[in-house]
Amino acid sequence: MPLFEFTCKKCGHNFEDLVTIAELNDGKVKCPACSSKRIERGFSSFATGGSGVGGGMAGGGGGCGSGGFT
Repeated sequence: MPLFEFTCKKCGHNFEDLVTIAELNDGKVKCPACSSKRIERGFSSFATGGSGVGGGMAGGGGGCGSGGFT
């Protein structure tokens, strides 16, 4: 399931939710603060781990098998 960011048009609350595309299209997503279904989907970015340029994480990267804890 994709993680989407939302803003409630009624109360202005910003939140994230894991929903299916079907739930999104059927209007089943509602604001956790005021229960309004008047929401706007925002643009989500995704995070990646790794040890390339920038690392993706504070402290120099990581990911499975990086051995950061010795």
